[in-house]
Amino acid sequence: MDTYFDMEYRKKCRKQIVAYFYEKILDTAYPPNISAFVMKAIHFMIPYIVYMICLFAPLWLGIFALVVSLLFWCLFTYLNGCFLSNIEYKLDSDRFINIIDPYLVMFGYPMNDENRYSGTIYLVYLYFAIVFSILYIRFKLR
Repeated sequence: MDTYFDMEYRKKCRKQIVAYFYEKILDTAYPPNISAFVMKAIHFMIPYIVYMICLFAPLWLGIFALVVSLLFWCLFTYLNGCFLSNIEYKLDSDRFINIIDPYLVMFGYPMNDENRYSGTIYLVYLYFAIVFSILYIRFKLR
């Protein structure tokens, strides 16, 4: 049981997930840099799309989006990083920009792995506070 929580095991799992999806993406007709761009765009927009779902979609869909977000947050925490960002990097390492980088620049922090990880954590706390607040208000207004 200890091996499932060993950091090396978790990083190995992330690398295996990245390798699997990387190979699948390379098997498509899209060039790697285009695939990286599309993934990055979707990766960046998902939180805002979830906000819109929680605000305007039926309540059950907002709750579903919240549960999916929580599952991905658990995966991020367990794997000690985002496997999507790793795939994006592998697909286009020459022009790699992490999705947290615009926020780091906005608040004047240097772009390094430590700031990216901690910045992601802080941003996700804010994200979940907003989503929970939206859903709470919608439940109260029912």
